[in-house]
Order: sequence, then C-alpha cells, then structure tokens
Amino acid sequence: MLVFVAYYAGAVLLLRNVLIALHVATLDVAQSTITVTPTTTDDRNQTKSTSVHLHVRSVVASSEVHTESPFASQQRSVESDSWYYSRREHKVNEYRHNTLLVPSGLCRRPDTFMLVLVHSSPTNAGRRAAIRVTWGDAVLRGTWPSNASAQQNASSPISRLCMAFVLGLHSDEAVNRAVREEHANCNDIVQGDFIDHYHNMTLKSLLDLKVADERCPGVPYLLKSDDDMIINIPYLLDILTTEPLKRSFMGPYNQGSRVHREGVWKLTLEEFPFSVYPPYESGSAYVITGDLIHELYVTAEYVPHIFVDDVYITGILDRILGVSHVRRAGFAYWGTREPTACDVVRRKIVTGTKMHPQRLCALWNELKLNPTC
Repeated sequence: MLVFVAYYAGAVLLLRNVLIALHVATLDVAQSTITVTPTTTDDRNQTKSTSVHLHVRSVVASSEVHTESPFASQQRSVESDSWYYSRREHKVNEYRHNTLLVPSGLCRRPDTFMLVLVHSSPTNAGRRAAIRVTWGDAVLRGTWPSNASAQQNASSPISRLCMAFVLGLHSDEAVNRAVREEHANCNDIVQGDFIDHYHNMTLKSLLDLKVADERCPGVPYLLKSDDDMIINIPYLLDILTTEPLKRSFMGPYNQGSRVHREGVWKLTLEEFPFSVYPPYESGSAYVITGDLIHELYVTAEYVPHIFVDDVYITGILDRILGVSHVRRAGFAYWGTREPTACDVVRRKIVTGTKMHPQRLCALWNELKLNPTC
C-alpha cells in the first residue's frame, strides 16, 4: 500500500512539472512571434509595447538583413575597382583587323627614332595634304625652318623619323578609291579594314600599336596625333633626347575627368561603371615609349574595350600595366587656343591644335620667314 502511494505521488509531481514547462514554452513562443500594437490609453504601456516591438524586429533584422559598415562598403568598392582594372584570364576581344594599305619601307631604317602616326578620316584629304607640305615635310626630309632649328645639330634624330596617316574605310566606295589613289601617289597611308567612325576609334588606336609592333620593332617612341595638329618637332626631339623615357606616356594629362552619361561621348554603366576616368592623355597628340607598344597591344585583347580610345589606351591599360605619366607643359588639349609662329619659335608649345589646312599653311609660311619674336 505504501509503495502504491509513493508511485502515485511521484506521478502527480511529474505531471505537474510537465504542465509548468509546457506553459512556459507557450509563453516564450508567443512573445517571440507576436507583434504588439501600442495603445493610446496608457503612455507607459505604449512605451513598453513599442519597446517590445522594436526588440523583436531587431532580432529578426539581425538574422536576415546585413547592414554594411562604411569599411566594408569601401572594401567592396576597392574590390570592384581592382576587378575592372585587371587583365582577364582569357581573351575578351581578340584583335582581328588587318591593314588594307600600308606604306612600303615603313621604318626602313633600323635606327628609326620615332614613328609618327596621324589619325585622319578618309574624307580629310585636304588636312593630309596640308601636313605633307608643312611639318610632315620636315619629318620626311629631316629639316625644319631655320628660325626654329637654332639648337639643331648634325646628330639630331630629326633625320630618323617616319610618318604615316591612319584611317579606316568609308561607306562610300568612291571615297575608298580616292584614298587608294592618294596612297599610290604619296605612299604614306595605313588603312584598316573597319569603318572609320568615332565608335571605332579604339580599333584605330590598336591598329597604331599593331603596325608599330610589326613594322617598326624596337622603335624608341611612337607619336600619335590628330590631323588638325602641328608638332613642334625639334622641341619634342630635344625633350626626348635630353630626358629619355621608359614605360611612359607623355602628353596633355587629364586627372579627375568625369564620365559622360549623355551625348556623343556617352558611356553606359555597363561599359564603364565609375563616375570618373583614370588619369589619361588627351588624344590630340601624345607620346608612347617603344617598350610599351607590344605590351599594350597584347594586353588590350584581355581587357574589354570602350570606344573612347585615349581613355582606354592611356588610362585603363595604363593603370593595369602600371605605366608612368610624364607631365610636360606645351601639349595641346582640344580646347587649347591655336598657336602662333612665335609660340613655336619660343618653344611655348610642343603640339598645337585647331590647325585646319589654311591656318596650318599660313603658320608654316610665317616660320619660313624667320619672324621676330
């Protein structure tokens, strides 16, 4: 009998404990899932209810929503930046374009000091003609008007220059025929097998590198210029011989330039995801050292193109390869005023812009008259 009473008491006690535990668990579940709506009848209850509500929400948020710290955001930006400015593992745009026209004997001298490549449009025959009878003639003949050559001597590399015009195809075959005739007469045109359009400017700049790499191996310098420029050849050569450059760009330096999201030069976020370009040289005229030519050309096949060629060649590829920018006064930007003959004589400019045919020929005639400056 006593044993039966003991078992009965134990069972009652066990049942009581189970019921208590079940009640506590039910309260915990209710507190963790209920959303308490504050009332307006009791300020203290409202405050308390709001506090419970916020507490529950904060627990949920901590498990589902990650609030990124400023450091983490900055780190993510750096990682994105590093990814964009990197050589991809595989080729993303193999350069398959070839030359349809190329000058015979380009860089025929093994000691060619500088290759000058002038970007031109198929229809800009007048600009090319004006360059041929002005500073282009000086490149071809190795001479310069006497007033601008006071510091020139017999060992000057001006006699070791080579020049050609670089252009693509025109949609009008009559224009292409005229270009072929021009080349037959002048033997100074490099023509690529792509349509000459501003969206193909990077293809044209890469053609520069291809031609220089294949036809002028070992050339110390490549000068890229537009066809509305004048190049103060003796002054530029003095700069390059006095302070020889390695793995460098030299030209009109730009830093902090903002990206255009509208207009002709528009780039989408998919094409260029940053608001500011990396430092680069404006494409009016700039110098590339010869030790970069092959490296730039090869690397470009592993880096997505943008059509803004100066930014791509001297900014994006530059950053990937760790190239130096040599800052030198006297290189013209697109907005620079047109130069005078005295600017050339006094060596205030290395390059000058806004040189349309009539103006370029007039300035050259002034130089030949030895102006008093």
